[in-house]
Amino acid sequence: MAQSCFVEKLEHYLPLTDYEKESLAVLEDNPADIPAGQAIFEEGHPCGALFVLRQGRVFSASMVQGGERQILKLYYPGDIVGTANVTFVDATASAVAAIDSVVCRFPRSALKQIFITHPRLAALFYAIGMLENVALADRLKSIGRTDGKARIAALLLDIFARARITDRAMGNSMELKLTQTDIGDAVGLTQIHVNRLLREMTEQGFIARDGRIVTLLDEQGMAAHCDFINRHARIDTSWFPEPAQR
Repeated sequence: MAQSCFVEKLEHYLPLTDYEKESLAVLEDNPADIPAGQAIFEEGHPCGALFVLRQGRVFSASMVQGGERQILKLYYPGDIVGTANVTFVDATASAVAAIDSVVCRFPRSALKQIFITHPRLAALFYAIGMLENVALADRLKSIGRTDGKARIAALLLDIFARARITDRAMGNSMELKLTQTDIGDAVGLTQIHVNRLLREMTEQGFIARDGRIVTLLDEQGMAAHCDFINRHARIDTSWFPEPAQR
């Protein structure tokens, strides 16, 4: 069985059995190409499905008063897009492809059988959801209580930490696949402010830039400047139930 980035992400935290992998494979049965800029689902509209991001980059965003956009979350290959919607009939935010992407659509009901058959996978999904909540709280604290440079540093470090989960050979360089406007909408800054701060971070030796390729030159210094904690590195699985048997 070919390894999927979804399974690879889950196995970053916990080795899966063949039975678990086979049961998860049904979630990736329906891949679809999504061109850059196209919405996968829209805020306020019914959305009864979830999506595994197989390739590309997706962000969720909500419109705020005055017509401005706030990017709430960035999604990377291996992520499930739309988990925040499972509590509601309508989507709580829009999900948009930042670049050409491939997603696999599956109904919410597909999770039911997985959770019934595989309590350990249910525990893993829940734990990852809580991890994401803490990471989001960290970003909220960053936006509300730190300067612009610290906000951008925290965002960059979070992007790298998440990308390394499914690309373990990745070094300290990557193509961001985000515009400066996207970065600004994620951290509450204007594009002009983002441009100036990126130049400052380059001049101060924190990063190097070549187009959209960013290299982290001083990760420790950046982390110290913004009090970054890598929430994605590991989770406590000691309380998980035993894997299901066939």
